[in-house]
Amino acid sequence: MTETRKRTLLVSDKKKEIYYAGNPDIVKEYPVIGVLASGKAPGPVVWDSYHLFYALRDSEVTVAGGWHSPLEKGILDALIEGKANIALFAAKGLKVSGFQQKFKLLDRTSRGLMISLFPDSVTKINGTDAPLLRNKLLAAISDILLIPYLKPMGKLFHMLKTESAFLNKTFILNHAENDRISLKVKRVDTNHVSDLISDAQKAYLKRQL
Repeated sequence: MTETRKRTLLVSDKKKEIYYAGNPDIVKEYPVIGVLASGKAPGPVVWDSYHLFYALRDSEVTVAGGWHSPLEKGILDALIEGKANIALFAAKGLKVSGFQQKFKLLDRTSRGLMISLFPDSVTKINGTDAPLLRNKLLAAISDILLIPYLKPMGKLFHMLKTESAFLNKTFILNHAENDRISLKVKRVDTNHVSDLISDAQKAYLKRQL
């Protein structure tokens, strides 16, 4: 079993205690693309999302996610087969996060990092507070946010609407299923992954200043 360690991070100008296992350098030394997706994504957007992430998975970036919704889980499986680093954000303690098997595959080549706001003693997710805190931590650490599917008026929609710092660095998949979104966000096409990576790299360089 991987050892859980504890450290203090400066996140959005606030100190937060986090618990982690794996290689923290993949967040410090690479552009971080955070991935969040609403649940019950329609089939057509799922197909295009996989197309995008297959194009992304060998890039020199770190892709971070909670990997909870069905779409997110499918994206994670696609990414594991590539070369990109992967950060796994949990809404409970890392020992019972459900990431252990996938993390072992990544840890063999130092490509993986598990992060949580919660100690190992927290073994269950209670209500919606823990997932929201996880998503906010993920968004704050990420250089850009990539959302393949955003449900209108859903929980993720409301998080972005109330957090302008997150909204300003958000990209959503340019797909008809996302056309009902009223938020002012940038869009990314499946055939323009290089542009997304370039934006992540620019944001990463600003983070280093």
